[in-house]
Amino acid sequence: MTDQREESGLLYLRLLEQIRGEILSGERQPGEKLPSIRDSAAGYGVSTGTVRHVYSLLTREGLIKMETGRGTFVAEPAQELDLSGRKEKALIAIDGAIRALSELGFSTREIEIFFELRLRQKEDATRPLRLAIVAATPEERSIISRSLMHVRHTRIDRIPFSDLVAQPQRLASGFDLLVAPARLGPELEKLAVPPVPVMPVAITISRDTLLACRSIPRKSRVGVLTVSRDFSSVLKDEFGQVLIQGTTLEFGLFGDLEKTRRFIERHEVIVLSPDYANLVGTGEVALFRGELVAEKTLIRTVFDCDQGSLLYLNHAIEKKYQELREFLLD
Repeated sequence: MTDQREESGLLYLRLLEQIRGEILSGERQPGEKLPSIRDSAAGYGVSTGTVRHVYSLLTREGLIKMETGRGTFVAEPAQELDLSGRKEKALIAIDGAIRALSELGFSTREIEIFFELRLRQKEDATRPLRLAIVAATPEERSIISRSLMHVRHTRIDRIPFSDLVAQPQRLASGFDLLVAPARLGPELEKLAVPPVPVMPVAITISRDTLLACRSIPRKSRVGVLTVSRDFSSVLKDEFGQVLIQGTTLEFGLFGDLEKTRRFIERHEVIVLSPDYANLVGTGEVALFRGELVAEKTLIRTVFDCDQGSLLYLNHAIEKKYQELREFLLD
């Protein structure tokens, strides 16, 4: 009597060779859907386990592919890499281009420049836009970056305005647009070498922050902590319009753990500059999570870019991106 295990082995080998032969001979075309495991088992008169094993082996060989929820398909044939042949074709194409340009009277050096120009255009056509967010304070750079985090096709660099004043040549490193608070627009246009379009944005305090400030009780001792001294002037302008008359207002700077602790202790209300938790040390951030502020009122300010500014900026980004891709559409 034939051993059942031997017979099972012969069945799967015969089925494997049959399906493999059908694929390699072209009887089954790339992309053609194969019967399901259950249907194949019924059609070939074998168990579903045998078909599953055969399909697994064919998948390993790259002859079929099994897609969850769709079925099993004959795989596209792998393309053999003929590197020497491709290289020869490339050289023939380059020789033809050089010959055509030489016949037009261009020198070898001019032809080299044309090739470099075209390669740079192709690289530009596929790269993201480079935006430089320039502002005097880290708070403003953070506010603008957050407003642009969902804009597609962009790479964003944050640059302190003081760095740009000291080294205006940084603008020559391939930026497409400069984005800055509106008050810096004129100064940036003077610095731009080579010229880079400046996109001014208006930064405004959020409605929720205004409401929180208006709710501060009369005669409260209010302390305002900022990451940078320059941003304190921005907050002074905003608070001059919303704080109740008679409120005591003192400004302080992050940067020294003990000074920050003492500043918190002597105020009833603490107003924090935007995104401070990402701009200062972990020790100072921890002060606002412990018992020190248990009886304090904390107001974490939120600023946004004006919607009109963002619409104008998004339009400029899309237009610039399309300009870069025009090369691919020629």
